[in-house]
This record gives sequence, structure tokens and C-alpha cells, in this order.
Amino acid sequence: MLVNALERTGSRDALERFSIAIEKLGPILAAILLIPSSLAIAGLGAAAGYALAQQATHSILFEVCRYLLLAVTALAIVGPLFLPAADRTNPIRLLLLPIPRSVLYVAQSSSAFGDPWNLLALPLLTCLAAGMLAGGEPLGALLSLAAGLVFIVIVVGLASLATSVLHLLVRDRRRGELIALLFIIIIPVVSMLPAMLDPGSRRSRGGAAQPHTAVPSWLSATATRALAVVPSQIYIAATGNAAARRYPAAAAQIGMLATMALVLHGLGAAAFKRVLDSPGSSGARRGGSMPGAWSRRIPGLSSGASAVALAQLRLALRTPRGRSIMLSPLIMFLVFGAMMYRGSGTMDFGHIRFGGGLSLAMFASAMSLLSMLPIAMNQFAVDGAGLTMGLLSPLTDADMLRGKAVGNGLIIVGPCLFSIGLSYLVFGGGSPALWASIPLGLISIYLLVAPVAAITSAMFPKVVDLNSIGRGSNAHGASGLAGLLSFVVAGAPPVLLALLATRIFHRTAFAPLFIAAWCVVAYGIGRLMFVAARRIFQTRRENLALL
Repeated sequence: MLVNALERTGSRDALERFSIAIEKLGPILAAILLIPSSLAIAGLGAAAGYALAQQATHSILFEVCRYLLLAVTALAIVGPLFLPAADRTNPIRLLLLPIPRSVLYVAQSSSAFGDPWNLLALPLLTCLAAGMLAGGEPLGALLSLAAGLVFIVIVVGLASLATSVLHLLVRDRRRGELIALLFIIIIPVVSMLPAMLDPGSRRSRGGAAQPHTAVPSWLSATATRALAVVPSQIYIAATGNAAARRYPAAAAQIGMLATMALVLHGLGAAAFKRVLDSPGSSGARRGGSMPGAWSRRIPGLSSGASAVALAQLRLALRTPRGRSIMLSPLIMFLVFGAMMYRGSGTMDFGHIRFGGGLSLAMFASAMSLLSMLPIAMNQFAVDGAGLTMGLLSPLTDADMLRGKAVGNGLIIVGPCLFSIGLSYLVFGGGSPALWASIPLGLISIYLLVAPVAAITSAMFPKVVDLNSIGRGSNAHGASGLAGLLSFVVAGAPPVLLALLATRIFHRTAFAPLFIAAWCVVAYGIGRLMFVAARRIFQTRRENLALL
């Protein structure tokens, strides 16, 4: 398959074969990079097992193994959302063959070993038992190995069950889009809850932290009881009892793990059977209710460029990944704003401290620009069959490129203006000149990033599914890296000019003047870069149409 993908055909030029080669060789290089990690984790497991055999029950190495296995358990549940191993499963043809469904279930469950955390757990568990054997505990090592094997079976069952449930949830298109959107919104909020709810992080106006309030005893007791039934904790307890020669207790805990494995795989098999019996998709989308709004012409653009720009904006509004690009910066802004409001206008990240609405506005607007990269760096291929229709229509190359650039800007202009405006209204602070410098700086950055996005999108197109929020909707790796680097390079001049005005000349009023002058220069550079982008796009039209 690798050779055929790279083979010269009449429909692929050298650049497209190079692009495919990078995508195909990426997983192979990632697997090679896992080798040193596997060796390090194997050494950790062997050392922890040997320390257990020497009756070092409170070894720091064994505690590290505990937390690593706890992370493996958590990733087995949430992993299918990020790295869906079975996201392209199409069992319809396999159902026509004389293959039992139990065999199909085992085949899908085995795909869980494609996740890196499951692969790294294998050397940890086996070498931990080997370390106990080297330390003179053969029976304890045997029990630990048995517990480790059952734990792996549990992890595979969790991953398989999570994958099947995810398939069932997203079979309905509308329900899948809603779940994807809720997932995008909930994850950042939940990750910030500990900092938001921690009373010790709240500061008074004078900067002094308020006294810390202890966690309620009922909450601590509930967390302890819940943690005790986690598979990784049961495995750790079984291994500790085996090392301490409490063999009946270790055997009982292995029995608990085996029972848990049977229950999980029973539920996983039932969910997988439901996936096979259910239709492939449902919930077709109805036509839009505002056809007139999408037929208007944007001032300053030709009718063709305006149509391309509005189509790009509409694509973002209709797909889960596009909505996440527009909503995730707003959710992040609201969470960080709540933390700053709770901290009386300040927010601490270790040794880094943000203060005032000016810092929050710059941070949120920068995140809004970065969130645009997945769709902007693959702006042609995201259209799918619509790209072929656009290339066949009487649109000039300039209209296509100009419309894409304006459309990507329309996607992020709302989050940027919302973040800046609400930061100013709620927190204020800082010089008005510096507040005026933020949108000017964003414009200068976008003027330089937009042609880079057009060039890389034409050079490294990738077929994506914007209904996915995982790997299936990301741009090509080379395009994503180029976009990130161009953002950093384009962001350096406005930051340096603002520092020049405030630190060297000590005149904040000079900052917007300097950055406005740089916007003119950036516009000229962008125009020259768009000349190169137009030539590359013209050369790549046929290959882009074949996507």
C-alpha cells in the first residue's frame, strides 16, 4: 500500500507524491520514535519490580508506575475521541463473508494496540514482573504477570466499548455535531475548573492571597472510594500484595480484574453488534433558511470573490470543526476571563502572571488567530467536491485566492472583536493607544499569514472531514507547521514595534502609529507573496481538482 501510494501515475505530479510520502511515512517515524520510550519505560518497570521484591513497598519508582497506568486507563476511555483507531471502519463488505461477528469484534478490539499508550503499557507490565522475578519472587512475579495481562485485556475492552459507543452516538449527523460541539466546549471548561474553584488562587485587590479552604471530607472520601475500583489501582494493589507474599489477597484482586474484563467485553460486544446492525448514517440536513444572506456581495470584492468568501464562512458555520474554530477561542476567553475576574484582575500561571484586560485581549485574540490554522492551511481541499465546481466556474485565480483570504478572515473577526471588546468593557486598564494597537497588530499578522496559507494549501492539500474533530479534520502536517511558523514570524514585528514605542521612546502613542505603518509594509509584502501564490495555484489547479 505504501509503494502504490507513492507510485507515479498520470494524475499525480512530483509535489503531490512528496506530500503523500510525508503523510504515509509519518506513522512509521512515530513508531520508530517510540523505541527509546519503550526502553526507558521497560527499565522503569524492571527497577520498580526489583524494588518491590526487596520489600520496598513505598518505592518512588512503583508510584511512578501507578500514575502511568492510571493515565493509560483514562486514555483508553477518551482516546477514541482524539485518535479514533476505528474511525474508518466499514464492516458491510465483511458481513457478506462467512466471518463470525465475534471474530470481527476481536479484530476491532485489536486495533486498540495502535494507540501509543497501550503499546507503552506492555513493556511496563511485563518488565515489572521480570524485575520481581530477578529480585527472588517467582510466585509474586507470576501473579503480577497474570494481573498485568488481565489489565491489558481491560484496557482493550474500555477502548473497544468507547469506540463503539462513539460510533453509535455520531451515526445521527445532527446528534454527532451536537456532541462534537459540546465536547469542544466542555473540555476547556472542565480543565480550568480546579483553578477556578481553588479558593487559594483568589487574590484581594492588594495582591494577597485569601486563606485556603480545605476540601470537604465527603468529597475526599468519595474520591478515595471511586479510585479504589479503577482497574489500574486494583492491579497495583494485586502486585503489591504479591510482592508482600499475601497471595490469597492478590488472587482475589486478580479475580476482580477478570470479572471486570468479562463485563467490559460483554458490553463492548453488545455495542459492536449494535453498530453492525445500525444504519451507516441518518439525520440528513435540511436546506438553509437564509438563502438571501449568502448571495450578497461584500463591499470591495468582485462578485466571484465575494461568493468564495461567503462560501468559506458558511462552511465554517455548518461543520463541527468550523464551529469549534469560531467557538473554542470564545470559550477559552470566557474561562480565562472568569479566572482573572476571580483573581481581582490578575491571573497566575506559575511564575507567569497576567494582569489587566490588555493582556487578556492580546492572549485571546492570538488564540483566535491560531485556531484558524486547521482550515486556513487547507483552504482548498476543505471544499471537497465543491472545489471542482469552483474551478469549473468562471472564477479567476485572483478571485479564488482573494475570496479564500477574506473568508478565512471573516471566520475569526468575530471572536477577535468579541474578546477585545469584552476585555475592555470588563477589565479596562492600559493606554488607549495600546488598545488600538491590538487590532492593527492582528491585521498585520493576517496580511502575512494569508498568502502563506494559500501557498501551503495548494502545495500540500489533504482530503479532510470537517464533521470530525480529530485527525480527520486536521491540515497536512507540513502546512500546519508552516502556518505556525508564519504566525510566529508575522507576530514578531508588531510586538517589537510596541516595545520600541513603550520601552525605548517611552511614548505609548507611538505604538499604533508604528504598527499602522508596518501594516502598509505588510500589505505590500502580502501582495508580492500573493503573486507567487497565484502562480502556484495556477500550476496546481489540475491536481487540486482531482482531490
